[in-house]
Amino acid sequence: MARDFSLRSTDMRKGLISILFIALTLPCFAQSASELERNKNVARNFFEEVLSRGQLDKYGEFHSKDFVGHSGDRTFTLEEDLAYARGERKALPDMSFRVNRMIAEGDLVAVHITVSGTNTQAGMGFPATGKKIAADGVTIFRFKDGKICEEWNVFDMLTVMRQAGLLSPETGVLSPEK
Repeated sequence: MARDFSLRSTDMRKGLISILFIALTLPCFAQSASELERNKNVARNFFEEVLSRGQLDKYGEFHSKDFVGHSGDRTFTLEEDLAYARGERKALPDMSFRVNRMIAEGDLVAVHITVSGTNTQAGMGFPATGKKIAADGVTIFRFKDGKICEEWNVFDMLTVMRQAGLLSPETGVLSPEK
């Protein structure tokens, strides 16, 4: 009987230690989840408030000063990224971004977007065509202290060029009139 009691006592201690461990580590998991949600909100607000609404003066509020961007084989600074965003806004004055889905893990947030607008002015290296454009892209942001510090993006420029009438839809060859 005494032996039975000591086994139960050991089991109870193990159970209490397990409960204590779980209770002490739960705040860490909750903090990570809240940080993930905060980063996702920053990413969403960047697309919806800054880029969709053309509020490019708020660009710096969302990025760290040491921001680095990557697209294909090109690396760019915050100033270069902002200049490109201005060129996009010039070419597509009614440009809007729709956030289709987001996935967050660690300090990264992946965002699948659809960009749409009307190419009414020259910009992004394109002439004005008057054509409506809608194409998908994916951006992965890395966050530090709640700000975007690094970015990788891919965008379906082939669809953009075809919709703008700059490439033949069938062959992909440059249209002769452009």
